[in-house]
Amino acid sequence: MANPYDVERDWPDYFLEHRRLTVERQGTYRCGDLPVWTIYCPAGYLGNSTVIEGDDGLIVYDTGVNVEAGEIIAREIREISDKPIRAIFYSHHHTDHYNGTWALVDPADVASGAVDVYAWENFEAERSNEFGEIAERQAMGVAYYGGALLGPEERHHHGIGLLPAGGEAGFIPPTRPLSKDETLTIAGVELRIFFTGGEAISEFGVHLPAYDMVVIADEFFTGLPNMHTIRGSKPRLPDNYLKALDRVLEIRPEWLLGSHIMPLHGKERIAEAVTKYRDAAQYLWDQSIRLINKGYTPVELQHALKDLPPEVVDPPYTVPTYGVPFTTVPEFFTGWVSWFSGDATDLFPSPNEVRSSRLVELMGGAEAVLDAAKEDHRNGEHQLAAELAQIALRADPGNEDARLVKAAALRAIGYRQVNPIARSWYLTGALELEKAFDPGEALQQVARMTVAPQTGAQTVRSWRYRLDADKASGRELTVGMRFTDGGEEVTLKLRHRVLVVEDGPGEGPDALVEAGPDVLASARVVEGDPKAWEDLIGLLDLEVEGFAMHMR
Repeated sequence: MANPYDVERDWPDYFLEHRRLTVERQGTYRCGDLPVWTIYCPAGYLGNSTVIEGDDGLIVYDTGVNVEAGEIIAREIREISDKPIRAIFYSHHHTDHYNGTWALVDPADVASGAVDVYAWENFEAERSNEFGEIAERQAMGVAYYGGALLGPEERHHHGIGLLPAGGEAGFIPPTRPLSKDETLTIAGVELRIFFTGGEAISEFGVHLPAYDMVVIADEFFTGLPNMHTIRGSKPRLPDNYLKALDRVLEIRPEWLLGSHIMPLHGKERIAEAVTKYRDAAQYLWDQSIRLINKGYTPVELQHALKDLPPEVVDPPYTVPTYGVPFTTVPEFFTGWVSWFSGDATDLFPSPNEVRSSRLVELMGGAEAVLDAAKEDHRNGEHQLAAELAQIALRADPGNEDARLVKAAALRAIGYRQVNPIARSWYLTGALELEKAFDPGEALQQVARMTVAPQTGAQTVRSWRYRLDADKASGRELTVGMRFTDGGEEVTLKLRHRVLVVEDGPGEGPDALVEAGPDVLASARVVEGDPKAWEDLIGLLDLEVEGFAMHMR
């Protein structure tokens, strides 16, 4: 059934122009006559690969978002050179930078040391943490912000490439951790490694002095930096972006390559683009702090800093097609100040349904509220329409008319967005309200793509967040565990409605369990009382459930 309040599909002119300037230029680009190539957006996928040819082998910086992208990169590499790959660099722990590795090198060659895989020393910890404790919430966020649930007629670029809705992960763990700025020589090529830690705290760049070249990853894009991702993440540090870009300006290279840009050539052009880019980032951070210190709240920051000053606008680099001010600046408040606005009324607010029911009553009933929402929608005041429909829907979650009005308003707002991430979220929200997909199925689909496989010990350590505290009331027990996929041992102690996970074997457990990576399927009690293990599992909330973002 079509939404009776729906709107005509549309794209802003620059939205389409930016796609032409970025994703549609996919291919392999050589840097002049230098033995360095950028494989740009292979098959439109998110994430470039940089290939450097040395005397007796190749160096690859990033391997693509999945095995399919890696296979494309591998074919392009064979067109470039028949020399073997000697080293791979993972620029950081985000999945679009390392999941194509299987297609490029044999894991046995990595295990033997014939191929070295470099990453910053915190890579594995950050990779585990990125989709760790709040994996399900972040996976749902990925579904909304990347357009994975949109139909083919709504699919669009991500601002810096296309996001796949699946694909096999071809990750091979790093073998050579980096811990400080240093100089390496690989296949006769001098590489000066420098830490950046901008978008990801595991991030580093490479200076190739022989080629007057710098390669960086997620601190310079064809789009404003995304200093906060609405899919959900820990706060990103603006000063780290600035330090990374200042390092590029200090080196002043002839060539600038990156994991999401076309090769940029010319000292003056690079200096101009990088200067404006880092100044745009500093503008948003510094002015947010200035206004926060004047008492501005997150919403007030959004409206005060909704546009960049013209001095730093430099298409395609500083246009809001990746980050956008209205999603960035409120995080500077919540990430560095608090979730609390400062008004004591907001300290412990009424539940949404209670507040909304009272507002609907005062406004003359749900029909009056929705009549006003429909009028605003007709008049192009789509944000107000969505807000009014939201009040009616929270007061009565079964109100179909409220769902459809809100969906239409969000879709109308989405079609106006130059920022692809915001567009995806608005349009996916509209589909959710129209019940066009099942949130549980969506979560399962995206989790397979985004959540890294875990060892048995990692899985069990996460169970502390799965304990149903109400069921655990008054219970105490201890379970020791041994894992066959790494030899680790942990002890689980249930007390006071918390599950404490300790390393090593505990003394006198109620049960001792041996398990592999698929813990529940492989677990067997080797000592003690099997019922203690059964009781523990019965207290865990292990069901992965989808949830609504907009119908609440």
